[in-house]
Amino acid sequence: MAFKGIKKSASAFILALASVIFIPFSAAFPAATPAVSPDGYIDSLSGAAYFKAKDSERWAVASKGTEVGPGDRVKTGSDGKLSIRFPDGSRLNVGNLSELEITEYILKPKQRSAVYSLSAGKMRAIINKFSGTTDIKVKTPTSTSGVKGTDFIVMNQGPANVLFGKEDTVSVSGESSGVELKPGSMTENTRGGSPIEPVAVEPGSALEGVRADLEAITDVEKPVEWERAGRLPEILARWNINYGNYLADSKRFKDSLDVFQIALDLTDLPSIRAEAHLDRGTVLSRNLKEPAKALKEYMEVVDKYPEPPFAENALFSAGLINMELGEKAPALKLFRRYRAEYPEGIHRDTVELFIRVLESD
Repeated sequence: MAFKGIKKSASAFILALASVIFIPFSAAFPAATPAVSPDGYIDSLSGAAYFKAKDSERWAVASKGTEVGPGDRVKTGSDGKLSIRFPDGSRLNVGNLSELEITEYILKPKQRSAVYSLSAGKMRAIINKFSGTTDIKVKTPTSTSGVKGTDFIVMNQGPANVLFGKEDTVSVSGESSGVELKPGSMTENTRGGSPIEPVAVEPGSALEGVRADLEAITDVEKPVEWERAGRLPEILARWNINYGNYLADSKRFKDSLDVFQIALDLTDLPSIRAEAHLDRGTVLSRNLKEPAKALKEYMEVVDKYPEPPFAENALFSAGLINMELGEKAPALKLFRRYRAEYPEGIHRDTVELFIRVLESD
């Protein structure tokens, strides 16, 4: 009987010990607040779209659901689009012929920071509001946009950038100063230059049409007129030519030079480039009294863009500047060339007079 009592006591002890040993871990050590996943993911896509992981040397075909985190890159083909969604609800909508790197992304309960690097193409950034501190930047090779909670579109074409404000304010800077981009306005810049003062996007204007095109290009669900989409740099360059002349007429000569340069950097189309160089030369020679710089612009047209009417005017203007600078031999050479190439040109009578004057000297 004594043995039986001892056995019952031992059993009770073992059960009590087991109840201590097998206390659930979660009860003994309350779980820490789970960290938010650092990665976004491809939410939707269409057309040719590709993904390259941080440590990979090869691009792979992108697929819906692919996680995209710091160091990863995406790019699109001529008809490609994709949308990346992040844990805070923000989205980056990438248009065609674009390449984007998620350079940095940090999300904590009271802090978020990110750097999105667009090396080429078009992107719409829809950044959700956030209760904590925010430091988010969208970078291109020649601009930086600082955002908190906002919606804007950026297009990078070579060294030139064009940005449209959609919601709230975006701080846009170039290599020196910056501007505040408000909803319903546009700014732009190029290498070595600050963004221009924002311009209102008026209903029915060329800018409104470009903005609508970019909204479609950066929306996976919307149809796109791809032929027109391919001409956006040309359309924007033409707008810059017209706006630059408006600025020159308004005596904002330095601003006009910047806008003409953006036109040059947006397109390789010879007619637009010739006109932009010619307009820059006109502002430099007539308004800013910098004949040497103007001569360089005119000779760029003479040497590279021989198509009329810009080459004719550039040749005449280059001869005139050389004459004003006392460079008689180059001036005479240019005027004789004008006479030979444009015997019925609009400046032929003046050129004949200048040739006689220079030959008599």
